Amino acid sequence: MKKFLTVLLLLISVGSLAACQYESDTIVIGEGDWQSNQFYNQVAKYIIEEGYDNKVDVTVVDTPLLIQSLTDGSIQVNVETWSDNMPTYQSDIAAGNYTQIGVNFSDNYQGIYIPQYLADEYDIEYIVDLVDHKELFADPEISNWNAETDKAVVYGGPSGWQVTEFLINKFTNTELYPELAANFELRPLESSALLDATLIDAYESSEPWVGYNWEPTAIMGTLDMVLLKDYFDYDITTGAGNMPTNDVTIVVTSGFQADYPEISEFLSKYATSSQVASDALSYMTENDMTATETAKWWLSENSDMWSLWVTADAKAKILAVLEL
Repeated sequence: MKKFLTVLLLLISVGSLAACQYESDTIVIGEGDWQSNQFYNQVAKYIIEEGYDNKVDVTVVDTPLLIQSLTDGSIQVNVETWSDNMPTYQSDIAAGNYTQIGVNFSDNYQGIYIPQYLADEYDIEYIVDLVDHKELFADPEISNWNAETDKAVVYGGPSGWQVTEFLINKFTNTELYPELAANFELRPLESSALLDATLIDAYESSEPWVGYNWEPTAIMGTLDMVLLKDYFDYDITTGAGNMPTNDVTIVVTSGFQADYPEISEFLSKYATSSQVASDALSYMTENDMTATETAKWWLSENSDMWSLWVTADAKAKILAVLEL
């Protein structure tokens, strides 16, 4: 009986170890709730699974939880990390919580946008010009809104994004932007889908809209939008100026490079541009495709780009699956 129990426990231990090993062989990629991240993740997933024979899971997570998940290793890769929007990014990198191994793209813009038709009709070019047209941006949550007594609304991105805190600083800065602070409220919306919905609803009716957005997105690739200028130089603590373009990076959790050297090499070379994503997302929207379908279409059309990222063996496998 003792021998039987010993063998049984040994088998259970081996089985448990095998299960843990299987889980550790699955690469987990983090995903925000915006379309470019979904597209980029599916491109990476396809390449890793078909070219390197490694299973990939994509996990949706908001920015604060992403930071924690990268630190504790429950998420191993993030391929579209807006480094300037993560308050602890530089200190996390310095502390070794996770590692930057590449830059996906850096030609991005973000800030307060209005539709081109609104800019043309009312000659709005700078963010402070909004004050002269406060009546256009009534708060939809206030019945009988009054431009004399109530604040107008500028829509913002989710709480927790550093750019949201930056814009809150701008719209509450009574020294640099006294009239803006007195007449407008930045209202964060807790998902990019909700933010886009307010814009699309206004745009389709040629109504006024003002709010945060960024490039690349399907919205920016499809709609004619204008990024409002600012008279001041950029200062993150005061909200002055416009946020500069920043490196949208590829990061991996501690130990990932040692565990997956070939995949890490691929990720370090995974470099695109804002235009790549805008074009892909426009195609996705126009053809009513999923991010997975769009990634496969993009890979079929752009082998000259992605083939530079991968080994010869991985390239051959992917081309065979794509039937190119």
